[in-house]
Amino acid sequence: MTFGFPGLLWLLLLLPLTAWGLQAAARRREQRARAYADAHLRGTVLHGGRRHRTRWPLALQLGALTLLLFGAAQPVATLRLPVNQAAVMIALDASRSMLADDVPPSRLEAAREVARQFLRVAPASTRIGFLTFSDSASVLVRPTTDRQEVLDALDRVRPAQATSFASALVSGVRALPGREQAVPPRELLETPPGPGTALIDPRPLPPGAILLLSDGISNRGASPLIAARFASDHAVKLYAVALGREGGAVSRVGGQLVFVPFDTRELSRLADLTGGQFLSPPDPGALRRLYRDLGTALRWEPDELALGGPLAGLAALLLVLGGGLALTWQRRVP
Repeated sequence: MTFGFPGLLWLLLLLPLTAWGLQAAARRREQRARAYADAHLRGTVLHGGRRHRTRWPLALQLGALTLLLFGAAQPVATLRLPVNQAAVMIALDASRSMLADDVPPSRLEAAREVARQFLRVAPASTRIGFLTFSDSASVLVRPTTDRQEVLDALDRVRPAQATSFASALVSGVRALPGREQAVPPRELLETPPGPGTALIDPRPLPPGAILLLSDGISNRGASPLIAARFASDHAVKLYAVALGREGGAVSRVGGQLVFVPFDTRELSRLADLTGGQFLSPPDPGALRRLYRDLGTALRWEPDELALGGPLAGLAALLLVLGGGLALTWQRRVP
């Protein structure tokens, strides 16, 4: 415990003197009453066996004074409190294959709805970011508790060309708290890192996860397996939700009928490599359980709690209680 004004604690030494002075004054009053009161009225004038009726109100008021003096020194206690450290990046596949309508109204709209549900269900303290990926990834919103910012970015998504899971994973990891300076392996970089660059130690990193929404085909960029190991090395789990119909579908994309494939094997393997979870099809019950797991990651963290306010409130309560007892028993407030 620390104090903002520790010098005020010396005032607590006045409390024993105050108690002694009040007790001496009570004895003097009793002696005067014995000296001047008529013998058969002494029982009325002196408290006798009812001394507790004067001592309790006085004790309560002295206790209140103690709390006020202690609070004036502005004590601050360091407590370990549970804090939700969960941070999640939603990675939305914005490739043209997501326009397939085998999941009505389209794979892209179904993925948007999964993201919206997560935003509604996740606790308000969960930090959620958003990125889109096609042949490359673009971080639109870094992890934040502002849900509207993510919803607005979600509505602005427009389909592009190919799909690169590696770009999505690397960008998602580097957007999560504590990993901004993470350097991916050389195989994942267009420009190799400079000399002396080291990986971040994953042990002190806060919890992080990527919720990846895709139809399961990566056809551009570096190896997703290397990117998954990069995510795992930085304590990031991948939770993948595949949207599409088994075997693929023939859909109208860009005004033409084309066959759009659907394959979940790669997404399932990537989720396993990071210790995450894979869902296909996105069953509502399984999604709700996934949202709960993603949205909460409680950690006990030291936090400073100012005690001045609570002590003042407790002192006020003691003053009211002591005054009430004195008014009831003695018809006066000391």
